[in-house]
Amino acid sequence: MGRGEGGESIVSRIRARYEELPPSERKLASLILDFPGDMAGYSATELATLAGVSKAAATRLFRRLGYVSFEAARRAAREEQAWGSPLFLLSQGPELEVTDSHVRRLMEQELANMARTFEGLDVAGLEHLVDALISARRLWLLGYRNSHFLADYARWQFLQVRDQVQLLQSNGATLAEQMVDVHTDDIVVAFGFRRRITRFRQAIRLIHTKGIPVLYITEPGATEARDHGNWVLHAEVSGAGPFDSYPAACSLIHLLSVLMIRRAGRTGRSRIQRIEELHADLNDFD
Repeated sequence: MGRGEGGESIVSRIRARYEELPPSERKLASLILDFPGDMAGYSATELATLAGVSKAAATRLFRRLGYVSFEAARRAAREEQAWGSPLFLLSQGPELEVTDSHVRRLMEQELANMARTFEGLDVAGLEHLVDALISARRLWLLGYRNSHFLADYARWQFLQVRDQVQLLQSNGATLAEQMVDVHTDDIVVAFGFRRRITRFRQAIRLIHTKGIPVLYITEPGATEARDHGNWVLHAEVSGAGPFDSYPAACSLIHLLSVLMIRRAGRTGRSRIQRIEELHADLNDFD
């Protein structure tokens, strides 16, 4: 996804051909390299005007880059935005001052993400999911890049409730060396937020083909989640700027851990009590 025709992004295509471009086409190419995401919102004429070149020069550039039309190139830029590339989420404009309105806009985006995340939950299905998380022989947490810290956070939360909660591919081990211990009575909690790396997709497909249950947590619109997740939870991560934001995902993890401790009953409370007693014995906190 996000590469358009031929599998290359427009940025990669321009960089590969930049030195051989005629001056007028190079001016437009330089503008696109600085703010490739702007292509998604402008017409070919508007882009040409911004770069100070003719529409004919713009047409020649996109054909030279291998696109059948400007619309095909713009469609590829939109795919890059949906894919979550920060470069394609940047917009041209003056440097933004830090103002009350800027902070308020960020806050409103986070609150909207939180609301959409929780409004989209299948509350009726949560009880079955939580029971499965409690009763599984072992929970495995999987995530790469930004999803890795979410997997790690979930591990620490779930460990308060139950034992046998582990990260997949931790401590320098290969995925194969840990996958050998994963069984069909376990659950893999997979955090697959954009942009998903190839290794994550390979791991999820392998886990799925082996019949191991998967809780797939991702952003809305991740279509492969339906194919590989026994349960799928969505968290909104679109930020007010070029980077994705994860408070809603963290709140979703918090919700699961709270529901788990409540459903675990006396067993869960007993575990927390033992943990707190050990904290006291070890004088862990000031």
